Amino acid sequence: MPYDEPADLIASAEATIDTIALLLGDISEEVGDTPGAWSIAHILNHLLDTERRYFARVRRLRTESQPQMKVMPDADVTRLTALQAWKLFYKLRQRHIRLLRSLKPGEWRRSGTLSPIGKVTIAGIIRHMSAHDATHTAQIARRLSGRPG
Repeated sequence: MPYDEPADLIASAEATIDTIALLLGDISEEVGDTPGAWSIAHILNHLLDTERRYFARVRRLRTESQPQMKVMPDADVTRLTALQAWKLFYKLRQRHIRLLRSLKPGEWRRSGTLSPIGKVTIAGIIRHMSAHDATHTAQIARRLSGRPG
């Protein structure tokens, strides 16, 4: 079977929400906290913030010719409870997956500039998103096991 990077990247985006959902189970609110480590709420707020950025960048890359974008500072990771952040992240990731599924093969190579990083493509952004997801999904797993994040 030939390698299909877009299908693999979409599957990775789906796997993140499936894995986090399994880790969180029937979360109704925040789990225990370890001083000095990000709480589950912090991690989920961060994932929500970055998902908003990834989604906006992919939309711009798809519709604009060579957009100029900037890396923005991290948002407040204490704004929402774990449950609130999870619900918003889940809904936005579902929208993002629908957008990714709608891309034509050539659109995955559409590019622009992300300062100070340089040239980026849709595929590159989603590759980075997958790595970012894996890092923070593992962080959630460590927190739930009682280890520092």
